[in-house]
This record gives sequence, C-alpha cells and structure tokens, in this order.
Amino acid sequence: MGLSPYRKAIMVDESLYFFKQDVGKKVYEIEYETTYVTKWQVLADNKEGAFDTWLAENKQDLVTEDSANCVCSYVKDYTQLGNTQIIAEIKYNKEDDEVYADES
Repeated sequence: MGLSPYRKAIMVDESLYFFKQDVGKKVYEIEYETTYVTKWQVLADNKEGAFDTWLAENKQDLVTEDSANCVCSYVKDYTQLGNTQIIAEIKYNKEDDEVYADES
C-alpha cells in the first residue's frame, strides 16, 4: 500500500533516529487530541478581583499548578484518538551507506 498523493506534506522529525536494523519499518504519525476543562477556586474580594487573581496566577500546561490564592479544584479531559497514517518508510542506500526516511 503506497502513500496517498492527496495527503498533506508531513516531514519526518529530525529527532527520530533510525539505523540499518530499521530498514523496512515504517514511520507512523499518530494524532491525539485532548481538550481540558478546568475550574478554579480563587480567593478574592470581588468578581473582578477574582478574575485578576486568576489571570495573574493560574498556570496551565498538561498539569495545573496552584498558588496560595488560586487552586485548581476540578479538571476533566475529553480525548479523541485521531488518524494514524504512514508518513515514511526507512530505507538503506548501499552506494552512500546511508539509512534514510523515504517520504515519497
């Protein structure tokens, strides 16, 4: 099964290393989407102050961080597994003694 001519151009990441023993393997890209809903409890004098404190002190990555006046009290994630597709095949060029990702 070849690569579709209609797929978007995807480059193999330079930090992905491959060697002779990888010849014949494929490089796959797996798409994984996560949406987080967070609720924060903020100690403040009024609504505007709560928003200002939240804006200044909340930190969100994949992990939440609390501060003295602003703590994450609820997190729920919604996930969906996306498409898995072949983006390259690892090949070996004997002439140049080079292992490379054929993205064609």
